[in-house]
Amino acid sequence: MKETPLWYYFLWGLTLIIFKVSFKIKIRGKGNIPSKGPAVVASNHLSYLDPIVLGLITPRRMNFIAKEELFGNSLFRALITQLGAFPLKRERFDRAGYERALAILREGGILILFPEGTRAQHGKPGHLRQGAVRIALRAGVPLVPIVIAGTDSILPRGKRTIRLGKIRVEVGKPLAAVKLDKTQDSRRETDELLGSLKRGMKKLRDELCKK
Repeated sequence: MKETPLWYYFLWGLTLIIFKVSFKIKIRGKGNIPSKGPAVVASNHLSYLDPIVLGLITPRRMNFIAKEELFGNSLFRALITQLGAFPLKRERFDRAGYERALAILREGGILILFPEGTRAQHGKPGHLRQGAVRIALRAGVPLVPIVIAGTDSILPRGKRTIRLGKIRVEVGKPLAAVKLDKTQDSRRETDELLGSLKRGMKKLRDELCKK
């Protein structure tokens, strides 16, 4: 895994300043993101702003799985690729995307996924899919739950105009994932870890609601 380039640190710092001034962003639990080594980050998804917000949690370069449709425009594809995104086909199992995700973790990177699969309607929590859990188990890396609030008001679904508002982020404690190989039946471990992820994200939502 290549080290985070200097231009990324510069862009990260500049973007953090912009979000602090414009959106009063507050992030709690930053220390729960490993300072080195691999991890899978699982977050709720409210807005197209969410990947940027998640990237501000740590200056370590993040890697994102993004829907294939976002890579249609060559200029935008070049931009998000440089920022750590890679495409995934959503309508069927994408082995190439899956293997790319595992390769990033093997190289010590951080992988961000949205288990809900798409942006939530009206900010309501969606059904969590098993993808993030399965990848964490296959790679044997920590799974970090995160909940974001406020981005759906700033850039609502179906809108292109950004509004002023406040962004809050809660980062939970990492959940341990026991490494499983291809030959093992992982249904029980998957169900258990998915249950822990659901409980972890609910706890983080509850914390945000208290503020």
